Formats: sequence, structure tokens, C-alpha cells
Amino acid sequence: MLNILLIITNEDNNHQIKHFKVEFGYCNMSHAAPIEIRPVKKVNLKGGTLVDGFPSGGLSNSIASMCFMSSMRNELVSVLESPAFPPVSTVRGGIANFPARIYANEDLGVSFLISELNLNQSLYYDVAKIILGWAKENGCELVISSGNVFTRDTKETKQFRKEHNPQKKLFGAASTESAKQKMINSDITALELYNGSVAGIPALLLNEGASINFDVIVLLGKTHIQTSEYRAAAAVSQAIMKIIPGLTCDTKFLISMARKYEQDLKRLGVIQGGYSIDPYQ
Repeated sequence: MLNILLIITNEDNNHQIKHFKVEFGYCNMSHAAPIEIRPVKKVNLKGGTLVDGFPSGGLSNSIASMCFMSSMRNELVSVLESPAFPPVSTVRGGIANFPARIYANEDLGVSFLISELNLNQSLYYDVAKIILGWAKENGCELVISSGNVFTRDTKETKQFRKEHNPQKKLFGAASTESAKQKMINSDITALELYNGSVAGIPALLLNEGASINFDVIVLLGKTHIQTSEYRAAAAVSQAIMKIIPGLTCDTKFLISMARKYEQDLKRLGVIQGGYSIDPYQ
């Protein structure tokens, strides 16, 4: 919102002060046009899990969700829509899809939020509330989200990982003690995010989950400047498969995509003479 004070002087040299409030961008839209979930099919996910694939501050969660989607049977159960969303239709196999939608597998008690939207940050709060609200209404007891931690590799950090945590490619954070225990019980190779911060929709899911005592787990994949988010997505996918038994994802494909991306970077000369450029910025 922009506040404008306009001083108007008439012919008699009298002054009038006019106060205008100008609202623009997504800030106005997020309040005037709330996000709505339109049900497509009734689903029973009592005791189940919702995996958040809404991209914000990284693509690892979106890539991981799409990997699960393509590796197992799912049904479309809900779509998200709002006049605040960009006017986009996602076409797959010649068929139009809403750019934000929820699929579910009732047998496994799991659902996936898939989105190709890159939203303004002013909509993140509403999206997080919608995600948790839908999860609770449909019987889910856990929401899993993920993001990236971008780091620069040095000789020192490589040696530290080799000596202390060669398999731990993730950080993990939880909204509640019970969610933290679920991470521990699943035996995922994740470092506890003892001190630090999380950004984007995953951060808001953690905060809201802590506020209403709802279990939320956020996995942060380590992404080095010279590597691809596909590698982080593979680590996230492997961890989610341990938390939710029965899930499948072709992580070998994600690793192969990561290697191809990294080779392309080197071939294009993004990394030259010891000076690296962050392609994500």
C-alpha cells in the first residue's frame, strides 16, 4: 500500500489536503481475492501425510513431489484457485490442468500438493494456511515440506563432511516434539537444524504447525553452488520414503539429471578459475 498526501491550491490560494491510499500488486490481491480449494473427489486420509510441493525459495520440494507423482498411482482430489494467481494453465499430454492441485493415494494414506506457480511472497501466508487447513480437514496428521540450503564447497567443508557426516545431505526441522520424534524414528540421515532459520512457505508451515500443535517436518537439502537442485531433491525424496513406507521415487533419474546439469555448468564455463557464480541468484 502506498500513502499519498496531495496538496491542492485553488484560485483563492486556499489549500486542501487530500489523502489517497493506493494499493497495488499481490498485496492487494491476497486480501481481496482469497485462495480457494475446489474439491474434485472425496478422499479419506485419516492418519495420513500431505507432501508440500509448492515452490518457494527453491525447487527441491517441487521436483521431489513430481518424482513421486510419476512413480506411483495417484488421483486428482482437489485444485487451488484464486484471482491472485497468475493466469496459467499447465498442459500435460494435451490436457489442461490447474497450476496448483492436490493428488492422493488412499491406500498409502499420502497426498501431494503439486504446483508450477512462482508466487509473490505476499501470498505465502495464505498458501501455508490453506495447506494445513486442507490437511486437517482430510484427516492428515503430518505435513512434510522441504527447501534448499545453498553452500559453497571449500577444501575445509569437504574434509569436514568426509570425517563427520558423509551421508548427511539434509537438515531437518520440526514444528513439534512428536514431529521431531517421527524424524528420529524413521532413521533418516538428516542433521538436526539446532540453530538457524527457514524461509518461504516451509517456514510458515513450521510456525503455524507449532501454533496449533500440528506435526510439520521440513527437510532442507544441501545444495552446493556447483551442483543441481535435482541432487537435493533426490536426498529429500529418499528421506520422505523412509518417513512414509511404501512410497517410491526414481531417485537414480534425479541423480542423472543432476550430473547432466552440473556437466552443462562446467561446459558453459559458469565455474572458472576458482570463482563461482550462483546460477540460482
